[in-house]
Amino acid sequence: MCSRIRCFLWRTVHRPRVVFIFSLEGLVAISASSQALAGEETNPEEQQLTIRALLVFYAPIAFSFFLAISTHSLFNAGLARLSQPEVYISAFAVARSLMHVFESPMIMITQTVAALADGPGNYRKVRTFTLGLLAVIVGLLAFFTMGGLANAVFVHVMDLRGDTLAAANIIMRVFIAFPCASAVKFFMQGIMIRLQVTPLLSAATIIRIGYVVLFILNIDRLTMISEAAAAGLMFFTALAMEGLLLLIGARLFIGRLPEAVEKASKSWPASPRLTYPMIISFFSPLILTSIIRTLAMPVINTGLARTPSPELALSAYAVAWGLAMIIMSPSIMFHQVSLSFAGRLQPERLRTIKLFALLVGLAMSFTMAVLAFSDGAYFILTRLIGASSLISQMAVEVLKVGSILPLLMIGREFYWGILAKQRLTKYLGISKVISVVMLTVTVGLLSLLDLPNPAVIGILAMMVSEAVEFTFLYVVTHRNTARSV
Repeated sequence: MCSRIRCFLWRTVHRPRVVFIFSLEGLVAISASSQALAGEETNPEEQQLTIRALLVFYAPIAFSFFLAISTHSLFNAGLARLSQPEVYISAFAVARSLMHVFESPMIMITQTVAALADGPGNYRKVRTFTLGLLAVIVGLLAFFTMGGLANAVFVHVMDLRGDTLAAANIIMRVFIAFPCASAVKFFMQGIMIRLQVTPLLSAATIIRIGYVVLFILNIDRLTMISEAAAAGLMFFTALAMEGLLLLIGARLFIGRLPEAVEKASKSWPASPRLTYPMIISFFSPLILTSIIRTLAMPVINTGLARTPSPELALSAYAVAWGLAMIIMSPSIMFHQVSLSFAGRLQPERLRTIKLFALLVGLAMSFTMAVLAFSDGAYFILTRLIGASSLISQMAVEVLKVGSILPLLMIGREFYWGILAKQRLTKYLGISKVISVVMLTVTVGLLSLLDLPNPAVIGILAMMVSEAVEFTFLYVVTHRNTARSV
């Protein structure tokens, strides 16, 4: 019976049009083209690009990130079941933030694989590069944690003491292995995107959420390990589970990855053979963008802390941004659309992708505006999140002002993908530097004003920085496109 089911699934996935139907009170039905995996050598750049094809590719990616961001609060729910919830929530938060500093380069492996693994030889080069990067990151994180430097940061920078300090150190030791789970997840995400079998991403995310729920329900029963270790394992094993599911899914539905990439590459345009210096030159600016991106929130918080009502401003912006990010989460990976479908930058293909980007951006802006200008956002903030009435009112104003931000983010992501397609990632690093400078300047200037609602400083600064970055990427992309014609 199992072999029959497996054969049925195999044949289904390798049909020209595959339909995966997920349902979480409406996970949309998703279908994906797999002509390349079936070995058909039709050049996809010669086929007409449609909005439906883009939606089929992008919907699972967007949904996966929506689930991942909207379920971050599940971890706090699990920590709240432990004997000292305040201690473990605080320790988990600081340990995770410190670990992410080391782990952040792994996030860009997805983009690197999707852009560069365009043939069997290049695939193996990118895989070797990923393993080398992983070894460096794990080594640095292990030295930082076991050598006492993490403890020094917790004590002298974050001012942790007592049980919270002890718990944070235990969680950091668990997190030494975290980059391994990240490497598997992000590498496999890149492969799924490259081979355009993105429904597997949604399937893995859904099962991961189920695993986290089961872990949370039983976290207080894990008496064989310390509660601090359980807190770290909750996060680490969730990511490891997702990576493992992607590996299993790839094996079942795609086969051995080198052979799958070789078969699919027959329908891709010829590309130059990669060298490790080429990979490093592509990847290095992405690390810069990842690091700089983490500076946005500290910059905004610093400006809000200088306002006449810092506690209200900080709290209102935090809850508003949390809700906004759930709404805008589909935009985070939109660059994969232009990266995967721009082809040789044919005008008709670019017009289709731009139209799709506009539709996605308008949908997010419309959703945010409807929630902000109705009672929807206020209800979510007060009833579901538990914010006070005053903070919720201030947060709703932030959402009203920021309702056009999704359009700016989608535009920036579109050109991000085009430049990655052309392997001009140096401009992405430059754009992010310009963005954070404009963010800092705008926050500094606005914090000098006596605004009725100081929380809007954060969203106004974000809009200015996104607009400037979008403009820079637009100019650079069109300039380079004109030169290549």
